[in-house]
Amino acid sequence: MLALRNRQAGFSLIEVLVAALVLSIGLVGVAGLQAMSLKNNQSAYMRSQASALLYDLADRMRTNVSAANGGFYDPAQADANPQCGTPAGCSPQEMAENDLSEWLGMLTGKLPMGSGFVCIDSTPNDGTDSADPQCDGTGTRFSIKIWWDDNRDGVINVTAANTERLSINFQL
Repeated sequence: MLALRNRQAGFSLIEVLVAALVLSIGLVGVAGLQAMSLKNNQSAYMRSQASALLYDLADRMRTNVSAANGGFYDPAQADANPQCGTPAGCSPQEMAENDLSEWLGMLTGKLPMGSGFVCIDSTPNDGTDSADPQCDGTGTRFSIKIWWDDNRDGVINVTAANTERLSINFQL
């Protein structure tokens, strides 16, 4: 009877260590999933901001058709004009320049390294950034292109695996 009382009861230290190891590996996996989820959520947020900005400029162009058709929505001519917000107003060309100035300001404010370009283009899904938008000037459809640094590595990357560009093609 004495031999039965000396028998060990409960868990051994090795069993507890193995259980702790398995639990810690599971927790590291959950932390990795959470980090990936946050990254993808931030990426989706930036893409939705880019989409809203694309349609914002398209709507501005639709309300100022004469300036759009006249080629005044040229990002190189962007110029803030406080007169456009007054009852006296401004000309269609000045309105286009003011629209672009406000739009480019929103791009840089809402997207990391945000830049954009508007042009007539038959191939909207090209160009590496606003310095090289690759607009061919062919056709009657306007193209608005936006680039940003989605993964915040300091470089805008538009390879197939990492597209940090969004564009729309529309006709007035």
